Amino acid sequence: MRYYHLGIVFAMSVAALAWQADADAGGTKSESKVKAKVETSKIDTKETQTVTITLDIVKGWHLYANPVNHEFLEGAETKVKITSKAKLKGVRVMYPAGKVHIDKKEKYDIYEGVVKIQAVVQRNNGDTNPLEIVIDVQACDSSVCLQPSKLKLMVP
Repeated sequence: MRYYHLGIVFAMSVAALAWQADADAGGTKSESKVKAKVETSKIDTKETQTVTITLDIVKGWHLYANPVNHEFLEGAETKVKITSKAKLKGVRVMYPAGKVHIDKKEKYDIYEGVVKIQAVVQRNNGDTNPLEIVIDVQACDSSVCLQPSKLKLMVP
């Protein structure tokens, strides 16, 4: 029973902090602090395609790395999802290592500046459908975290 109570207290604390951060940031979303672009290779003879996503984060801001290496921040990790109209055989996303950040005795990994994330997409034979890329991000500076955003890119 005690663990249940602590879980509720923690959840309420996180919700209150998120509300306060949102109020402090004026309802600004994370997408205002990061720009994304994508480059792709041609589909090769093995039906694979390399996707390179470049995130350009505004100076003074950071995103949570993947992995973030902190249990309570896992939900805020930068995540990439790649889909297509035709079902893909597989997608393997390779996230770069983050930079260790220590904040008020907490230690976790972040991305700053320009970050490149690569993925290898395994397509079905003859599939040339556009790829839809969705990147979950949450931008923070030294005092506030903005509302999470989903950055959406289409690759023809």
